[in-house]
Amino acid sequence: MRAVRCARFAAVALLLAASGAWAQFDPARVHPEPPPVHARFAAPAMPFHTPAFDPWQIDFTSHAQMMARLQALVGRPSVHLEIVGESGQSRALPLVLLARGGRWQADKPTLMLVAHQHGNEPAPGEAILVLLERWSAPAYADLLRRVNVVVLPRANPDGAALFKRATAVGDIDMNRDHLLLRTPEARAVARVAARYRPQVVLDMHEFTAGERWVTRFGAWTKYDVLLQAATTGNLDAGVYQAGMDDFLPAIRRAVQAEGLSDFWYHTTTARPDAPVAMGGVQPDTWRNIGGLRNAVSILHETRGYGIGKQNLARRVQSHVVAAQALLEQVAQEGPALLEQARRADRAVAGQACKGQVVVAAQQTPEKRELTLIDAQTGEDRAVPVDWRSALKLQVTRQRPRPCGYWLAASEGAAVRTLRLLGVQVKPLASARSIRVERYDFKSIEAGQRQDGRGAIQDQGGIVKTQVDVQPLRRHLPAGGWYVSLAQPLAGLVTAALEPDSQSSYVAARLIAVPRPGEPDRLLRVMEPMGR
Repeated sequence: MRAVRCARFAAVALLLAASGAWAQFDPARVHPEPPPVHARFAAPAMPFHTPAFDPWQIDFTSHAQMMARLQALVGRPSVHLEIVGESGQSRALPLVLLARGGRWQADKPTLMLVAHQHGNEPAPGEAILVLLERWSAPAYADLLRRVNVVVLPRANPDGAALFKRATAVGDIDMNRDHLLLRTPEARAVARVAARYRPQVVLDMHEFTAGERWVTRFGAWTKYDVLLQAATTGNLDAGVYQAGMDDFLPAIRRAVQAEGLSDFWYHTTTARPDAPVAMGGVQPDTWRNIGGLRNAVSILHETRGYGIGKQNLARRVQSHVVAAQALLEQVAQEGPALLEQARRADRAVAGQACKGQVVVAAQQTPEKRELTLIDAQTGEDRAVPVDWRSALKLQVTRQRPRPCGYWLAASEGAAVRTLRLLGVQVKPLASARSIRVERYDFKSIEAGQRQDGRGAIQDQGGIVKTQVDVQPLRRHLPAGGWYVSLAQPLAGLVTAALEPDSQSSYVAARLIAVPRPGEPDRLLRVMEPMGR
């Protein structure tokens, strides 16, 4: 009988593989938890019913299966489904709006969920299908009168189809592309964020359960959930504090009430001397870009990368519980959350020409004991580590905040990218004489972007520069562009245009470094430009 079942399973497997339904998830490459570790993670009592949980399906929910599930929700009164772009391989990028009558309500707060940016982190995508089914049911109609929910169920569908972290075209980590917008996937996220201006965003991922931890410590990760708010320079203090004081605690309470464990997000490499670092402090990830959009921005990761379908129900439960807690918190905050966002917009815009702007910052080194699970015994084991805290930023470079930036008429690519982000860029219709600071490039060399673990794999690397600024009065001809900092998205502007930031448009070669004798392409404007 067992042989018959195996033969049937093999036949189904061949059929699915031929049809592409499995994508490229390979169960043979899974590194399963040893029994003493696996016993620590009991499945939840409530079953889930996405395609990934079907007993005959080896792979996770395919793109076609996801789209079919979304289409099945369209008739419900609160659901609006649209396609907001295409991936590099021409897969649809769907958006689901849940709101009263399926229409966005401008006078209500908005929660935005982004899932599956990394194609080999499947639990968030499965959880989104569970949440959409739940939240679009009649029982949630009253709650959706008080809040809008904007959902991108699968931000990297090509990566999901290939079961790989990066995008298929360009092999780019789209979660490091939310300022540069090189990928169609990141551009779609930017358009949605600019259109709906969410007050709270949830970035849903999975983290490594074993692998590097086993190699280095002979132990597995312990926590079901790792959390972190936006942590980068130039964040609005009120928005940051709301995340730390209200929204992260709401998730922690909900997770713990379900018997799940949580801790600060952290990662490392297998190198024996590598630090254990919280999430990066650069303005490139969706978490940090969401914060610079003046939204409470939360990273939520579940313990799942590398273990295939092990603990999948528990991983999905963790995402569902966290998102549910955020939804209820957003609905509870209501008008106060909208006012907080308006206050942050005014505060950020009001800082133009004042104070200091952070150009570069790094995490703070600390010593910490980290609790892992011993691979042999399944018991807790504390290990001392060099910890890099993102809760305390060390500012390594800052300079006086300008009133705005001038871009030469030639810099259309940078202007288009800024506008995709939602930044206001105005053409300079008439010439004027004004105080500026020009960049004096002291050194220029090739380099790599860095995050908490080390170098980010990025095709072509970056241009690393060291600059001084030279004050002068400059005659600006008509035909260039002016990007004022007297606008709510000023934090995105400084991240993009200060050239010696590793995420800047100069670093990414979107704006070229002038050669000796060439005219400037980018200037800091040091007095209000006026009309």
